[in-house]
Amino acid sequence: MNGVNVAIDILIIEDEGEVLEGIRTALQQLDPAIGHIYAIGNAEDAREMIRTLFPRIIITDIVLPRLSGLELLDEVMQMPNYDPKVIVISSYNEFSYAQRSLQLGALDYVLKPFDKTEFSQKLRKIVGMIQDEDRQRFEMQHRIEHAQMGTKMLMDQYILSFCTKKTQLQEHIYHRLQLWNLTWLTTSSYHLMAFGVSGDVPESDKDMELQLFSLGNVAGETMESFHSSYLMKNVHNRWIVVSAYPDLEEMMEAIRHNVRKYQKLELHFGVSGTMFSFQALYDAYEQSIQALRWAAANRKPELYYQEMKVDGQGQATADINERCTAALIGGDRDGIIEAVRDKVESMVRFTQIMHRKQLAQSCLDWIMEIQALVNEKSGIYIDQISLSLWERLECYESIDSVKHELCEYFEDLSAKVTAQLTGSGNAIIEQAKARIAEEFDKDITLQGIADGLAIHPVWLSHLFKKETGQTFSDYVIELRIERARRLLRESNLKIYEIASKIGYLDLQHFGKIFKKRTGMSPKEYRYGK
Repeated sequence: MNGVNVAIDILIIEDEGEVLEGIRTALQQLDPAIGHIYAIGNAEDAREMIRTLFPRIIITDIVLPRLSGLELLDEVMQMPNYDPKVIVISSYNEFSYAQRSLQLGALDYVLKPFDKTEFSQKLRKIVGMIQDEDRQRFEMQHRIEHAQMGTKMLMDQYILSFCTKKTQLQEHIYHRLQLWNLTWLTTSSYHLMAFGVSGDVPESDKDMELQLFSLGNVAGETMESFHSSYLMKNVHNRWIVVSAYPDLEEMMEAIRHNVRKYQKLELHFGVSGTMFSFQALYDAYEQSIQALRWAAANRKPELYYQEMKVDGQGQATADINERCTAALIGGDRDGIIEAVRDKVESMVRFTQIMHRKQLAQSCLDWIMEIQALVNEKSGIYIDQISLSLWERLECYESIDSVKHELCEYFEDLSAKVTAQLTGSGNAIIEQAKARIAEEFDKDITLQGIADGLAIHPVWLSHLFKKETGQTFSDYVIELRIERARRLLRESNLKIYEIASKIGYLDLQHFGKIFKKRTGMSPKEYRYGK
């Protein structure tokens, strides 16, 4: 039924042999459009046949043993996803019968005896109608599939452009991501995962394209079970997955299992470190590709970028930004020195830096990345880099002097960040408490309060626990239950009104929480039982 010129099956429901033969003769003139012709003499058996075969055309008499043709038609037209073309035949020239037939969806009402040539013309029109509908449906599906392919290609090119060129998140980019349901790239931590087939590459381009197509189909269908994930192919015929799904290993093993099962192929995977910002797509992409190359060269089924070794010395490279950020926020001077050393040596050894300005620019780019991470993790905005640091970096005398300048800058920055975090913690929590007190009857969330205070929710959660000894959610619940206690004892409000006043729209949920916190139901508490 999805293609064009599909054979059309017909069911005849008629208990008079002479009429049945007349219909058969008329149908034979329509060959080859007609497929199978089924004939049956009662509506009960026809009903079961319809549910099994779903004929495209039904020709039924009205008067049949036990169940009438109109009663059968009433049942058929209520079946979901089934819309047959129906002709009702009858010996009764009564308007009510014809009217009821048309009301039930019949296309025509034919009186017995009928002219075979005229009846054939009616059937030919109905067959043509079905063929036109099938053709329109096929063309529409074809256009939809082409539009989807075009959209997918556009999306792939768009996302890949951010993977191959560092790009700051801008409003028009966010709107495009929003249109494609990819805003999780701007709100969640994520990884990039590159994978390819291990073993020999197909000799012909056609075989290569077929292998890639099959691999992409299996991987794409597998990933439908994993939210916040996107699959695309790069220009070097490697499949790339961008994913904020929390269990990346589960996804990787699912893809590997299904490709092995359906395509008999083995895969190599390269996985980036955890990224926390949209603009980090470039770094994540580079890391995943490097890790994939390393995995393939060393015949490893998968490799995480942080496991890669530099010059065989066992020095980890993928986690430098994370280590530097953690050391900076935590006031760890030794950690800062170690991260700076690793990063500068990595830039000198593994990037094509030809002169001082290039190294200075790379260092400044790295500082901006670290400052962005600090902002994301702590909510503290950091001032722009001073021009004097830029000038000193461009005039460095040795690699050690570059390290020294960076260490001094980060140590000074660390002192400012830790002082601000320590000194402002209590004030921030007091502001948060005030906002909660004002809005406790609404849908309060950690993210909403953090947004109102212009700080990161993770840092607010950390501060809340540190300053109050409670988690954010426990504090909100305690405040609400305390208010409920007072209202239960001091007001005549109904219990459901009290629940609504403190932010609980679900009365049963409110009752469970209240009893868990107080040991009594709201009703028991009100009457002092």
